[in-house]
Amino acid sequence: VRLNMPSWLGARQALEHGLATNPELLQDMVENWTFFSSFLDLLEMVLGKADGSITAYYEQQLVPPELHELGEDLREDLKASEVLLNQIKKQQVLLESDPLLAQSILVRNPYTDPLNYLQAELLKRARKTGNLDSQLERALKVTMAGISAGMRNTG
Repeated sequence: VRLNMPSWLGARQALEHGLATNPELLQDMVENWTFFSSFLDLLEMVLGKADGSITAYYEQQLVPPELHELGEDLREDLKASEVLLNQIKKQQVLLESDPLLAQSILVRNPYTDPLNYLQAELLKRARKTGNLDSQLERALKVTMAGISAGMRNTG
C-alpha cells in the first residue's frame, strides 16, 4: 500500500530519543559510523518510496471507517519521520544527497501509481464478491508484480 511501514515504524521515536538525550553522539554517529549512516540512507530510501496519498486511497477503499484514525496516525508518523530525518541529515528534502534515486522514483511513480489504484479496486471487488476467480486473481498478480518491479522492492 506504499506505506513501507515495517521499514520505518519506530525509527522516528528512536531517533527523537537520541536527539533528546545525546544530540552530539547522534551527530557523531551520522558523521563517523558507516553502519549508522547507511541505516539512515536506507531509511531515507523507503521513506522516499512511501506515498501517504496512495495509502489513504487503499484505506478509503478497503478499511472500515472506524479504523481510519489509525491510518491517519501512521501517515502523520510517516511525515514526521521524513521531517526528522531531513533535520538529522541537515537537508531540505528527502533524497537530497541521492538525486539519481530521487529522479528514479519520480520517473517510476507515473507507472506504479495507477497500478496501486487498480490493485485497490481489484481487492475491493474481490472482497465484495467473496470470490477470487481466475481473471481477478491474475489481474491482482499482475499489479503485485508491476508494483514490485516499479518500486524495485515489494512495494
